[in-house]
Amino acid sequence: MATPGTTAAVLVDVDGVVSPYPSDSSDRAHWPADSWHEALLAGTLTLEWSGLLIDRLRAIAARPGVEMLWCTTWQHRAPRILGPAIGLGEDWPWLDDATGEWALTFHWWKAERARDALAAHDRVVWMDDFVDAWRDEAARVTTTEPRWWEDARLLALSPDPQRGLEPGHLDQVEAFLDTP
Repeated sequence: MATPGTTAAVLVDVDGVVSPYPSDSSDRAHWPADSWHEALLAGTLTLEWSGLLIDRLRAIAARPGVEMLWCTTWQHRAPRILGPAIGLGEDWPWLDDATGEWALTFHWWKAERARDALAAHDRVVWMDDFVDAWRDEAARVTTTEPRWWEDARLLALSPDPQRGLEPGHLDQVEAFLDTP
């Protein structure tokens, strides 16, 4: 999974993370009002995002040793449709949902991809609005497997889906990637 020379993987979801779910303008106050963009993608789906968020993600992607990966139900549509619209991620690989299990199951496909990334990289950042709900489910499961999601090499962020990623989340990512 790891690209040679990478030391960190950053797994990025779309809905509720890069693009918040529809809500009111107060849910967009964490980025300046004039930084928000909206587009109708594939003729059916209206998404909005902050250009400043995209700039911050672009700066993270440009860091040496960082591999950005789409980890979203958008799958191949993320680099093909979303990437050109937001100006970022057209060249990011997308992770497959081979298991297809939903977030509130222990073997959720996105959790499995985060675990795979942790096995292949020194550090992993996993950004998905369902991470906290999944952690709650994982805490209830009795397993003899190591609790990989508690590894200090993993930063798992679960933004409020009405707000998406906020500047503080990206500050955490940058600090995590800077930690030796």
